[in-house]
This record gives sequence, structure tokens and C-alpha cells, in this order.
Amino acid sequence: MNYIWDFDGTIYDTYPIMLEALMTTFNEFKLEKNKKTVYRKIKEESIRQMILDWQLPTPAFDQEYHAYEAQQNKASFPFPEAEETLEKLKENGGRHFILTHRTVDSTWELLKRDGLDSLIEAIIGSDSNFPRKPDPAAINYFIDKYQLDPRQTVMIGDRKLDIEAGNRAGISTVFYDIDYFEQEIAATYYINNLKEIVQIFTAESYN
Repeated sequence: MNYIWDFDGTIYDTYPIMLEALMTTFNEFKLEKNKKTVYRKIKEESIRQMILDWQLPTPAFDQEYHAYEAQQNKASFPFPEAEETLEKLKENGGRHFILTHRTVDSTWELLKRDGLDSLIEAIIGSDSNFPRKPDPAAINYFIDKYQLDPRQTVMIGDRKLDIEAGNRAGISTVFYDIDYFEQEIAATYYINNLKEIVQIFTAESYN
């Protein structure tokens, strides 16, 4: 089985740092925003969509946010179940890829720091010159370059855009739901803990 993972909010619990950086940026621009509202907006959609919808100063707001986020980036760590899940899936013959909206180098840096880099085969990031999710172009590139069988490939993510990207690429999808926002998300599977992925695809292999 081939696993294409989102990074932020799926393998790594980065949203607390991202949210703090956003709230600091809002303060810098003297904009009053509710923290829960901001969190829900970026989880249900994206930071880029939030900037567009709320007509925030561009590119100044985005640049300021990324500067604050980079300062605190090292305080982000994997979800407790991430390493064990990646390892068990790989032991069962799985191949791991990451499709993220952060840069390739910053993603590798965190993975190497936490000893997870050897589990990942390749990363496509914001600087890889692919359209952003939910466009399926990056997924299709993984499939072509690494000769992945679409019937044995799954996209895993915590946001609707991750699932839409997988659906558009014609592969299975897993929605990692830890917020229970009751969104309408058309995923193949729904999980609340990463360990459930091992159960799903171990069972699938015997069916």
C-alpha cells in the first residue's frame, strides 16, 4: 500500500504554533479576531483562503505570519501515534510520501530532528512548483514517478482540501478528524486516531 500524507495537523501537531503565529500577526496589524474562529477557518479551509476571504493585507500579512511561524517551528512535534503508525505500515510493505503546503526543506528538518526521515520516501512542498491542494497534480506526479498503483494508494489528511485532492486523483482517502466540526467530507475512511489506519489497511489486505 502507498500512503500520501498531509503533514500539518496529520503527522505533526503544528496547528497550536500556527495559530499562535496567526494571532500574533493579527495583533501586529491591529486586527481583532477570535482565536476559535481563526482556528476553525484554517482547519476547514486554509490560511491562504482566510487571507483572501477576510481581505487581509497582502503579501504583508502572509510574510509576517510566516516569519513568526518560522521562529516557533521547532516547538512542533509529531502526534504521539505518528511514529508507530508509520513504522507499522512500512513493516507491512507500505511506502510513505508527504504532500504539504510547507517547504520541502523545513519538512525534512523536522522529520530528521525526530528520527522519522528514514520512513519517508519523498516530499512535495509549497516550493515544488505544483498547484496547491485540492488540485491533484502533485498526487498524480507521485503516482507516475514512483509507479504507484492508484488502487493501492491512499491520501491521508485532516482537511477537506486533502480529501478533495485524493478524490480528484482517483485514489482512496482517509480523513483524520480530531475536531468533530461535522463537515461534509466525502472520504473513503474516517479516523480519529492515526493508529486506526493500521487496522484499516491490515484488514483490507486480508479481504
